[in-house]
Amino acid sequence: MLVAIAGAAVLARPGAPRAQYLESYFTRGVPGYDQERGVTVLTRLRPLYEQPGIRLGSFMVRPHLDEAFGYDSNAAGLSSSPGSWVLRTSPALSVNSGWSRNSLGVDLSLDNYQYWNTPRQSHTDWTAAIGGGYTIGRSNLTLAYSHLSLHQSAGDVGAVPADQPVPYQVDDLRSAYTFDLGRLSFTPNIDVRAYQFADAIILGVPTSQEYRNRIVFSGGVTTRYELSDLRNLVFVVQGVDSHYTNPQLGQPTYNSKSFLALGGLDYQASGVWRYQILIGVEYRHFQSPQFSDRTAPIAEASAIWTPTNLTTVTGILSRTIEDTAAQGSAGYTYSTARVIVDHEYRRNIMWQGRAMTQVAEYLQGGTQTNFSVGTGVTWLINRNLRLSVDYDFTTQSGSNSATFIQPNLTAINTGGYDRHLFLVTMRFAL
Repeated sequence: MLVAIAGAAVLARPGAPRAQYLESYFTRGVPGYDQERGVTVLTRLRPLYEQPGIRLGSFMVRPHLDEAFGYDSNAAGLSSSPGSWVLRTSPALSVNSGWSRNSLGVDLSLDNYQYWNTPRQSHTDWTAAIGGGYTIGRSNLTLAYSHLSLHQSAGDVGAVPADQPVPYQVDDLRSAYTFDLGRLSFTPNIDVRAYQFADAIILGVPTSQEYRNRIVFSGGVTTRYELSDLRNLVFVVQGVDSHYTNPQLGQPTYNSKSFLALGGLDYQASGVWRYQILIGVEYRHFQSPQFSDRTAPIAEASAIWTPTNLTTVTGILSRTIEDTAAQGSAGYTYSTARVIVDHEYRRNIMWQGRAMTQVAEYLQGGTQTNFSVGTGVTWLINRNLRLSVDYDFTTQSGSNSATFIQPNLTAINTGGYDRHLFLVTMRFAL
């Protein structure tokens, strides 16, 4: 719903659970999607080890290839699922303008997962994004479009318990402009997002997921008041209309309208602490009388603590209402909390520790709780090569109590599972 707090992508690794919270997939290097939320030890610039890129006129082209090899102890994300050796191949290409006014960016990425012992879990994701900014006055009018072709694993929070990853596509179009009135600024924005799901294979039976296809319209205004340099009061209002395009005969519609209001503080000045906190409420009205209206507190918050020049600690909190993933359910309240510790052991060797918890509380009953913890080391060999070694452990409990209605299938729930994931990744960049 809201723009996710930057840093969500840090834990978006193979096997890491996720709901339909897609902001971690949207590239940050494309105008209209890019955001600045503070620099950590891991993300700060290192001129001796920065990818050089290829200059073509006024554009900078940055291609890279990640090749990862490791072992996933629970490839499907289901109870008693077998493990598998996994090979992940991830080429990516970004192109950005270097103009003094206006901007244009393109980003392409692909992720191919090859599971050798459980080939049904093998799949390929890809994304493409283009965005631009046109300078009007002291601000840019941004327009951006993304297409994402992804897969949802049964181990993801809020997912159906499919035998193999479920393909789905997302098309996103968004625009925004900031009216700068000195200390006071207003940023109206619009976002149109279309979801389309392919069939899921559940207990060997193709099961239609068309009931999840939807178009989500959202629009709102972000108001900022500058207290001092890089210190702002922030107030956000937003309306959201979720329209499901393939309703099932005999089943209630999942159409809904929401209103969100949040307020808080954005403190991005240099120093030991940098933080952003927004707290508010979301009201959701469902078109079908079978589903009760929902009012819930929501929040978006992040904080970066820099106790020394070599260490940063990042905390991230989020609470939203997500759309349905299962028949008979009107959606769920999704809460996440993350802590990430980055430490520079040497100027080209970084260590990271991370922990995350996710809780999905289904509006029709049932709760899923997911906890993960991990660590990793990155060695910046030179400007073209870097080597990473990562380990993550995930455990999930609970299930969605809604039934998955299909002839010859009884009620299904995902149950709990444990997962150990070990990956060694080499990046080649030009």
